[in-house]
Amino acid sequence: MKGRYSKAVETAVKLIWSSFDRESIRKGYAMLVQAAQQGDADALAFIARCFMGEEYVWPQAGFKADDANASKLMQKSAIKGSATGVLCAARSGNLTPSVEHEMPFASFKEAFEEILGQAEDGDAFCCYMVGNVYYWGDYLRADPGLARQFKDTQEYNAWAYPIAREWYERSFDKGLCAGWGNYVNIRKSGLCDIPIDVYEKYYQLLADISPVICCNYGYYLRTDKSDSYGGLLRYMEAALKGDPTGAYNAGHVYEAGEEVEENIGLAYQLFEIAARGGFAAGQFEMGYYHFEGCGDAEQDYALAFDWFEKAYENPKCAADTKAQCAAYLGICYQSGLGVVQDEEVALEFLKEAEEGKDNLWESILGDVLNALGVAYAFGKGAEEDIKLGYQYFENAARLGSEEAKEFIDYINSSDYDTDKREEADNERPVAPFYQGLAETIREASTKDIREILNQTADENIYTVALVTDSNCCSLFLAVNTVEYLNNETDGLDECKWHPDEWGYSDGHGSELVKLSASLWENYSNFPGEKFFFNALISAMKQIKESGIFKDRADEITFFVSISDDEGADNIEDLSAKQLNSPTLAAAFLNRTK
Repeated sequence: MKGRYSKAVETAVKLIWSSFDRESIRKGYAMLVQAAQQGDADALAFIARCFMGEEYVWPQAGFKADDANASKLMQKSAIKGSATGVLCAARSGNLTPSVEHEMPFASFKEAFEEILGQAEDGDAFCCYMVGNVYYWGDYLRADPGLARQFKDTQEYNAWAYPIAREWYERSFDKGLCAGWGNYVNIRKSGLCDIPIDVYEKYYQLLADISPVICCNYGYYLRTDKSDSYGGLLRYMEAALKGDPTGAYNAGHVYEAGEEVEENIGLAYQLFEIAARGGFAAGQFEMGYYHFEGCGDAEQDYALAFDWFEKAYENPKCAADTKAQCAAYLGICYQSGLGVVQDEEVALEFLKEAEEGKDNLWESILGDVLNALGVAYAFGKGAEEDIKLGYQYFENAARLGSEEAKEFIDYINSSDYDTDKREEADNERPVAPFYQGLAETIREASTKDIREILNQTADENIYTVALVTDSNCCSLFLAVNTVEYLNNETDGLDECKWHPDEWGYSDGHGSELVKLSASLWENYSNFPGEKFFFNALISAMKQIKESGIFKDRADEITFFVSISDDEGADNIEDLSAKQLNSPTLAAAFLNRTK
């Protein structure tokens, strides 16, 4: 109860709510913390606002919502005599009877009058809060008898909105943008006349300050004023100020070549800004660009999968984007593109995408339906149902899927009947020796790794490989360290990724050598290369996640190789993408470049 903000709080509020610069915002927040530590109750109230979610602070400011902490601080500020704390607590449902009892104000009205006095003295944030008190109906707390004059909310709003408008405009004149959304709603309501020239004056004024409003103003120019190029300039301005939506919108303009020459490279850069700013649709675009290899973006399924997953899991991901992400995630999981193949997970994503098919464009919908055809026709993650699968293929073919047409031709051919007969003849249970092979390999490898770790001492392991031969009858581990590579080979790149030339391996009496002998003895029951290599990759994955490498596992590149096959690159690449982070996998895949 002091009538005005301290100098520190006044400065901090301007930095946080009017700068739209992350460094300045952090500086302002530090000032609030210091003031709060010195007993400033208003500082507590504004700290609370920082933790109330992005609608209360610029989304790119970096504050994480913490409702419990915000409520606690807000109530504490009201009890310690902050009129701002009282008004904010009332608005957020935190002005409980116990808080009202402890606060030094006689009533909400007394706190409001203190804020009103500061507003009349020209404080921008107080002008905004006075506008809010009228806009949200909190003024009835200050004057309960007034409610009897209005038969419903509509009548109250018709009385209150013109007053709220005046106070919001006062805050705008002083460079505070916080009330703009409410101001727009007042105009849309039709209950308060805001002339177009006044509206556009403030729209442009605040667009020059706020990246978010700048982006919205760009949309307004393009849709309401038919100024497409002017709108694009505002999108670009917003993007340069750190607004991800502006970057995304500008990216689409350049991607489509609307009013400007098509520029896929620039579109990609803008989508990346949007993606790294946490905009789900921008994250999807990054996935799409890397999945398809558009423009300057290299085709990289692992990186594409990572972006699709980020977008899908984004709490603010819209329904249309979520359906699109589900489509690509389903395709990735079904074919093992950038991720460990999992046909059951794939089916769940594909079914979700089908449910949201109205949000998919024709070609990707065709791919989804084709993938569902594969799932059902060939029992990939679902119980085999050739009739249902064939129906999906037909629907996909109508959308132009060439792959679906090929499946239809295959099913209608004699080859399909022959393959089905052979499949039935060859169906046999996995021999007892090969059952649980992944676990057997894991156990043997773990023992051998422990021996190797004793040899490497304090050296920095950068890669671990599990190596077999072209007959899948032998196994050995190979480990290399940065120190060995540099000392023994002068760091030659041609030696870096060749297990036969590495410094550390299991010995002749190792567990894997013993297992190799058993593999040879049971070769007559060999279940096939696919089964064998899946077991190797699964074993390596378990080893990586076991903790044997402590906290360095994510820094080590894991892969599976073939010692006597010049075509080993394929299994090496496949295993590397499944076993490592997108970053490590990408580095490994570029080893020959």
